[in-house]
Amino acid sequence: MTASRDPDRLIHAFLDEGLDELPDPVYDAVRDRIEQTRQRAVIGPWRTSDMNRYLKIGLAAAAVVVIAVVGFQFLGNSNLGNSNSGGPGATETMQPTATPAVTPEPSAAGALPLGPHTLCEIGFCDVGMSITIGAADWYGEGGGGILIKNDNSDPPDGAGMIVFTGDLYVYGDPCLWSGTEPDSPATTVDELVAALAAQASRDASAPVDVTVGGYAGKSITLHVPDDAVFGECNGGYFGSWETAEVPSDGPDRYHQGPGQIDELWILDVDGVLTVIDTAHYAGTPAEHVEELRAIVESLQFELP
Repeated sequence: MTASRDPDRLIHAFLDEGLDELPDPVYDAVRDRIEQTRQRAVIGPWRTSDMNRYLKIGLAAAAVVVIAVVGFQFLGNSNLGNSNSGGPGATETMQPTATPAVTPEPSAAGALPLGPHTLCEIGFCDVGMSITIGAADWYGEGGGGILIKNDNSDPPDGAGMIVFTGDLYVYGDPCLWSGTEPDSPATTVDELVAALAAQASRDASAPVDVTVGGYAGKSITLHVPDDAVFGECNGGYFGSWETAEVPSDGPDRYHQGPGQIDELWILDVDGVLTVIDTAHYAGTPAEHVEELRAIVESLQFELP
């Protein structure tokens, strides 16, 4: 991900909107709290053209909440030391209250509950997509087109899903991708399958006919070589394609590590090229791979 997660930037952005200054203890506490609660977000290193904007919004909102909570705690604790903090004539001292017991949730905090969900909203994607989650501990942004099992998409045992809609510029070489962008994008299922199958080092499977959500297409499986060295790739990215909206801007689909296996369902949804990319590794538990496939099978589409 390329979005900045600098807590100083977030704090100053908030201050520019309102307060001129925070007390030093509050400022330090806010920085500590942001550092402690950083997440790879459910998207990890997965990237789409609008993803940075959503991440920035989420982090800024989190900074505001942390500032409010920590500031209240600091100011409140300062007042507790003063028996007259309630105003003129106040003498009552605040007493601590018991903390109610918290019942553990069946899934990890932040995981999506079982049942139906919007996978990708119209506007973020060219077609809307909804799914049914039948197993615990799947994470995702609401309508953002991404799911990750156990908040982990990395080798050796991660699993996840990302979706793309629209025309795609497929690199000739996913490691040395700079300069291998085609002059025109793939606009159909067959064009995209052919371009991916021709990529260097991907060891593509033979495509098979599939139907998902009532729409026909093809499925193909690609591999990242086990001995791939991402640091030797252009920009440190092993990437499959760019979106048509920002050609020559670097990979919009790049991969998480050597040995990654991508099972792609490539569909024509009422004329819109649609890619459902599920990723896992040789070390990913078989049940997680089956959960991914079940989610794909549950897909339903909504046209704009």
